[in-house]
Amino acid sequence: MAGASRAYLRGVLGDGVNDVQLRADWRRRGGLCPRHWRVWRSLESPALSSTVLLRDLLGSAIEGAPPAAARGPWPGPRRRPVGADPEAGAARCPACGLEAQAERRYLDALARLPPAKLEGALAGGRGFACVRHLAALPDGPVRARLGARLSDLVADLDTFLRLSDHRHAGEPMGAAGDAWLRAIRALGGDV
Repeated sequence: MAGASRAYLRGVLGDGVNDVQLRADWRRRGGLCPRHWRVWRSLESPALSSTVLLRDLLGSAIEGAPPAAARGPWPGPRRRPVGADPEAGAARCPACGLEAQAERRYLDALARLPPAKLEGALAGGRGFACVRHLAALPDGPVRARLGARLSDLVADLDTFLRLSDHRHAGEPMGAAGDAWLRAIRALGGDV
């Protein structure tokens, strides 16, 4: 899902900044969420493209304010009211919306995957679905098989812990050596 939003942001950074409707949509939404601004910044962004978009967004954010001499210092970002849903702000971000659409397509396709194809795909590697996506799948053979994969990961974590004990230092770590990295992905999704 992060790949879809990254590709979208690259497209916006390319010629998308010249799309008047796209910029109007971004103004209406208030730009990107903080996470996607960090992604934007990490892209090799031409300064001119970024400046075109940022000038438009920032200019519209302060549009209608009294002249600089009368308004005093910049009031800073709007604060979210206490108790407000933090996800509501993320839903305004166009990149978050694109990620959510990609996630729905992914889960729909995964749920419809014939068990034999899933078994074939899993036989070639140690793939799995993260905990959040697994919970979103309907009950059935696909969810059961992917759940078993996460149980296997817990066993790999146990093996890693056992082999990390000095009494077992001579034993090879094997497949459990990267269990902690796979567990981060299982809990955090695409990190």
